[in-house]
Amino acid sequence: MEQENKKEASSYDFVHPGHKLNKQWPVLDLVNARIATAFGTSLGDRLQIPLIGQAVQTTRSKYMDSVRSIGPTGIVHELSLSPLEGVIWFCMDTSVVSALVDSYFGGKAEVIPLEKPRELSRTEKRVMQHIVDAVLAAMTDGWSMVLKGNAALVRPIDVGRLNNAPLEQVMVTSDLKLQLGELELPCQLVYQFETLKPLSEQLEHEPTTTSKQDHAFSEALRTELMRCELDIRGVLSESRITLGKLLELKAGDFIPLRDVQTVSFKTQQMPLFDARVGSSNGRVSASLSRWHLPNGH
Repeated sequence: MEQENKKEASSYDFVHPGHKLNKQWPVLDLVNARIATAFGTSLGDRLQIPLIGQAVQTTRSKYMDSVRSIGPTGIVHELSLSPLEGVIWFCMDTSVVSALVDSYFGGKAEVIPLEKPRELSRTEKRVMQHIVDAVLAAMTDGWSMVLKGNAALVRPIDVGRLNNAPLEQVMVTSDLKLQLGELELPCQLVYQFETLKPLSEQLEHEPTTTSKQDHAFSEALRTELMRCELDIRGVLSESRITLGKLLELKAGDFIPLRDVQTVSFKTQQMPLFDARVGSSNGRVSASLSRWHLPNGH
């Protein structure tokens, strides 16, 4: 007697905001990559430590899912990106700030998870200000490929306030990381979907930039190219001889050569031109008859 295989149906949210983000807004990945690189460079210069910024992934999620990903020990700063409306969260865990402080003062940086939230020390607050300044500069630079905006700090905000404001919003989260040696220091930029929606068209297609022609540089390059020296070679004549006759040759013997009217001159085995060979003022000379230039030249 065969037993029936009982399979439970699993739910699938067809309207979940996390679907198809990268296909819809591929330029957003380029923006976040630029932000991450600039953030790592700027913060590394400010703290005098070797930091490399990298973009990890970009996802969409519901508001409460996004808040839960920050965690209770996270530090959140609300930022603005004019002329866009709405706020952007910059999130970094307190343990990450502590690791940066340790590295700043020459210690061994470690990310030690915290069991509960705590206030930042005075030194940690100063380092946190460097972090915020660096991310603001990085956002202004990263978004410049899409719009001319200016990132600014609005205010720090308590994570508890975010938990107490359950909104039906879609959030776009860019996960970043700072590489400090072998240590990875994660952070996030969280956008409201409605904030980025006006940029949908720009985020779908990478902007094409037309560079202005530098006529002075082009003329200088042309002048220098015209001064380049070429080693040209051409076979003026060829003759066939047997090995026996070659061995019979003595000093003063002549080898008769055929008259060649047209010779092909080359440089590094590349044909340049054909020329008629003759004599002028007692010297062998060549009169150009045809160029061997690529098509279109």
